[in-house]
Amino acid sequence: MDKLAWLGYVIEWMGAIAVVMIAGTSPLFKSIRRIDFRFPRREATFALSVFALSYLVAFQYFGNPIFQFLLDFSKILPGGELAQRTLLAVVCLIFFLLATFLRGQPLKSIGWGKANFKPGLTLGLLLVIIAIVLRGKFNTMLQGITSEQGGLLLTCLLLALAEETIFRGYIQLRLNSFLGSTWGWLATAALYLLWQLPGRLWVLPFAQLWPTLVVALAQALLFGWIMRKSGHVVTTVLFRAVAAWLLFL
Repeated sequence: MDKLAWLGYVIEWMGAIAVVMIAGTSPLFKSIRRIDFRFPRREATFALSVFALSYLVAFQYFGNPIFQFLLDFSKILPGGELAQRTLLAVVCLIFFLLATFLRGQPLKSIGWGKANFKPGLTLGLLLVIIAIVLRGKFNTMLQGITSEQGGLLLTCLLLALAEETIFRGYIQLRLNSFLGSTWGWLATAALYLLWQLPGRLWVLPFAQLWPTLVVALAQALLFGWIMRKSGHVVTTVLFRAVAAWLLFL
């Protein structure tokens, strides 16, 4: 990754932080409802257990020939490795949804509550706008997008929807309740960093792997912080999906 690419990320992240801090002064964000759990230790145990299952599946997905049919199926989406990781995230999201609904828990327990939807959506759209501005893609988008670029947007949206619901929704909310907001946020970021290793560890040379891990860690910390401010996963889904898609334009 060259210096210009790093600069683009840093500017985008700083812009996002500024938008969140400014938006946080609005009365709309003063009424955000925080999620807590009656039995935080039990919820944290469920979160870590389902993550461990998903992590095992992830290594098998990329390394076991039995799962080659899934890798082939991922080709219905454009993006190559991005599409592969999207399908993996969607499959693993099913585990987390089952852990939620079979236990009779509401959508708000995974970051999709109605109460915080309006501020979450508002902040998400503001972050989308600032990402487009800082990446200088307004003119490009006004000229229209190709069908391939539209397909890549769909891939980015699906990946963001699945992974943000898993990490910022299910896992972070439960670890926040058990460990406290700061340690829960940091622990979730660490798990998200580990999530980047399947399909890359022992496959990519370190020179290619470390930039991916650094960007993933920075994004995990940023997305987790944004989730704490907005209280809704829709914020990070929109920002992350569009920010990733802009890199393809």
